[in-house]
Amino acid sequence: MKKAIIALASLLVIIAAAVGALFVWEHQSKLALEGQVEDYLDERSIDASAIDVHGRPYILFAMRDSVDLTYVDLELQDGTNKDQLLVHRLSNGEPDRLTRFVTFDHPEGEVDPIERADGSFTESAMVDGTKVTYSADVKDHKLRLFADGHKTGEIAVEKGVSQNGAAVTDTGVVIGLDYDSPDFVAAN
Repeated sequence: MKKAIIALASLLVIIAAAVGALFVWEHQSKLALEGQVEDYLDERSIDASAIDVHGRPYILFAMRDSVDLTYVDLELQDGTNKDQLLVHRLSNGEPDRLTRFVTFDHPEGEVDPIERADGSFTESAMVDGTKVTYSADVKDHKLRLFADGHKTGEIAVEKGVSQNGAAVTDTGVVIGLDYDSPDFVAAN
């Protein structure tokens, strides 16, 4: 009986050590993947306020030197409350593609986003009881936001960026951006 208890205790210690080692390896893998993303951003002079690597288990992605998807919070520009770059499938220092979502502040007044039947947001909102439709364009390295054709916001963007839609949400007016190439230098 004593030998069985010793064998069981030994087995439990070995299992606990293996599980602990796996957690450490997973954490170290995440740090390695974050390092790859940081290197990519540094090469392009991008200042990130936060990096959130997705794609588990991290161990498998780290073994392939590949990062599935990363959310990068960028420094805010005037008139924005969120600016997030998505780095898709970073491998060997180059992503497959980049997308970005810039959230401009709501206008003054009471804003009620207009939703589709499925609950998704549209490019329109009721602002103080009046329907307002938002749009955006990119021209001369500037992303410009319009409300019913009148410019309401502007930020600097990189060369080779195009806008792909607007949506009024509970947190602001979100503009989607696509990058022609993942090889760019940040706008200053």
